[in-house]
Amino acid sequence: ISGGLVPAYATLAATMFAVTAVFRGLEQAFNWKAQTEGLAMFAETSGIAMQSLVRDMREATGGLLNFKEAAAAAQIGLASGLSPDDLKGLAEGAKLVSGALGRDLEDSFNRLVRGVTKAEPELLDELGIILRLDPAVKKYAAEIGKSASELDAFERSQAVTNDVLDQAETKFGKIAELMDPSATALAQFT
Repeated sequence: ISGGLVPAYATLAATMFAVTAVFRGLEQAFNWKAQTEGLAMFAETSGIAMQSLVRDMREATGGLLNFKEAAAAAQIGLASGLSPDDLKGLAEGAKLVSGALGRDLEDSFNRLVRGVTKAEPELLDELGIILRLDPAVKKYAAEIGKSASELDAFERSQAVTNDVLDQAETKFGKIAELMDPSATALAQFT
């Protein structure tokens, strides 16, 4: 073992591991820089304080949602027509759902955002949120004094968002109130 192929292979493997780790670190730094610059540019063009929105979304989840996921969802959600309040509501809903169902918060959050922006009931079904487009649209239309056929694309999207947020609160809000706050301590630490 003191000479020959084994030590050479071990040296090569250690070197490759170190080079890969350095590359991953540089890649993450570049992605972080690109994302923060993208947030600044998005804020400049939209007039929305993106850093504040991302911070509010993270606070809504008790710090369980990381910056990268919150920033990406904020940009996608706003580009899809969601308001900052909708995004904060979806973050709160993700915390309720993940706590009640014992699911990963990031996955729950991504499902809520994608389910709402794409109006895809299949993504929401796994969270116990049953989206029925026609009733959601009719309910929202009645709330704003229109018929369902008079709603534009934004209003239809808002109908879906409102229905999903209402279901998250109705189905999981009471459970979250009863949960021990220390249940998420390890996830927050991580």
